[in-house]
Amino acid sequence: MKFIEWYYYLFYKFYKIALTGAIKSLADWYASLAIGALEIFSLISIYNYHKVFFDRYDTIEIRSFKVLFPLFIILVIHHFAFNGTDKWQNYVNEFDQWPLQKNVVGSWVVAIVVLVMIANIIVSYYLLSQVDWAAYRR
Repeated sequence: MKFIEWYYYLFYKFYKIALTGAIKSLADWYASLAIGALEIFSLISIYNYHKVFFDRYDTIEIRSFKVLFPLFIILVIHHFAFNGTDKWQNYVNEFDQWPLQKNVVGSWVVAIVVLVMIANIIVSYYLLSQVDWAAYRR
């Protein structure tokens, strides 16, 4: 399976979960939002690891290029992959046709990936908390 198919499968799983919610017409937006949150968690953890291991003097500004550019890239990818086209519906229909066993394995893979990403951000913040920041204040 190619990376893009895994990406759409992750979307598919979040989409199916969102369909059980109150506003079913926004399920695709909720799924896209969930994937975006995981991507932002990944970016934050990368920044945290960089700060802990490489540059403890680094600061971050919300309106800086290193914040806005990755967010812009995430928005563009989501627009072209999910919200701007109906291509995702083809993948949803395709994944609905998968055998039950293959879907169960895929569900476990998605669950493990999501748990690893959440654990990753928790560990990155834990490592940030272990640094004596008083020694690095200017």
